[in-house]
Amino acid sequence: MKLTKQSLLFGSLFASSLFSVNCFAHDLVLTIDNIEKTKGVMMIALYNSEATYKSNQNTFGGKKVTVTDKTMTVHFDVPSGDYAIKLFQDENENGSIDKNLIGIPKEGYGFSNNGGAMGQPSYSEAKFAVDSTTNITIHLR
Repeated sequence: MKLTKQSLLFGSLFASSLFSVNCFAHDLVLTIDNIEKTKGVMMIALYNSEATYKSNQNTFGGKKVTVTDKTMTVHFDVPSGDYAIKLFQDENENGSIDKNLIGIPKEGYGFSNNGGAMGQPSYSEAKFAVDSTTNITIHLR
């Protein structure tokens, strides 16, 4: 009887852990293209609020991925909600985006919804909804 109770408890815990792992997570598939140089790392910041997007702090998720090809695919597991992405290619891996004398980035960068031709887009311009598997593409500038 004791073994049966332990088996039932273990089985119950195992089953509940299976359902809780990614029950509310969705696959966010980010494709980054227009990569000119296959060197350095891609610094990706994922935001889930306007406040964190504006402040560049407390990202929901971030990844640093080695650049090995002219097109990259990166996956995030996220719950349903609104998100925005900022990214840049840190070719020399110094931890920041290099700019020229007048402040124009010398390394590739991008935003979700491909805004940013005339500066950083607002959160509302960059945000996108995730409520199932979601595919987005960012064209590096």
